[in-house]
Amino acid sequence: KEWALLANYADRTLVRNITAMKLSEICGFSWTPRMRSVEVYLNNKYQGVYTLCEHKKVSSDRVNIDIVGENDNEGDAVTGGYYLEIEEQQDETTCWITSMNVPMMFSDPEEPTVQQLEYIKNLFESFETALKSKDWSEETGYPKYIDVDSFVDYYIVQELTKNIDGNLRKSSFITKERGKKMEMYHLWDFDLTLGNCGYFWDGVGNGPENFWIKLDKWYPYLFKDPAFVTKVQNRWNELVPQFRQIPDFIDEQVFSLEQAQKRNFEVWDIRESIDWVAFPSLGSYEKEVQYLKDFYMDRLEWLDRELNKL
Repeated sequence: KEWALLANYADRTLVRNITAMKLSEICGFSWTPRMRSVEVYLNNKYQGVYTLCEHKKVSSDRVNIDIVGENDNEGDAVTGGYYLEIEEQQDETTCWITSMNVPMMFSDPEEPTVQQLEYIKNLFESFETALKSKDWSEETGYPKYIDVDSFVDYYIVQELTKNIDGNLRKSSFITKERGKKMEMYHLWDFDLTLGNCGYFWDGVGNGPENFWIKLDKWYPYLFKDPAFVTKVQNRWNELVPQFRQIPDFIDEQVFSLEQAQKRNFEVWDIRESIDWVAFPSLGSYEKEVQYLKDFYMDRLEWLDRELNKL
């Protein structure tokens, strides 16, 4: 529960998760899991390159919020805190689907009281009702319920990486603290990003073009608000100079793996087909890395044009 070893088997560059966490640092999310590439041996047998990272959990140095207790059932007490996950697998104890088809789960507390569950479900219903009503005021509209800046940063990173799972479907985390609005608190799970997924739908395709996150669930409604569009544009233009340095960061990570990746792919064949990725191997580590960097910059330039046209 403290640490995770990410296999990155689906990511032949071995660095997509680490790269995404660098984007998280640039944006300044409330928490960014620390990650390092390591080589793993089990009982003296070599297992390859993994990413050692801080596991997601509520604690003072990770998701730093005060979780509701079993007696926090009314008034201000019932309003927080909660650590919630968007996940279509619905594999926690307490799960539900919102009216806009967002699959939600309680990560902490795992088993809320009846009053706490009712409060959170009503909160999401009120938020989604405000979204659909096109009420954009701070007092009564959707900004009453969410930390808009965190939703902007979430959008930017998920859209920039073209995360197949980032369309409010999987591996996304929201906190609701007492006295605060709902916040996109941190990022997680980016192995199927940046051109590494062959099963997009609605004609979006796996190339660096086309919007993805903007098309589904909450974000089409958010983008109907001119103020939200302006926030996205301003934030993007603020961050893009640092985003342009990411290929250098990728080179640094790859340099540290120069020998390790060779040992890794002696154990795990880089040419092996991976069914759930649905994207073919390029045949060598060097080609995979170059493809990642090219895709990233092509995606960045496409978004730089298209976001500023909105």
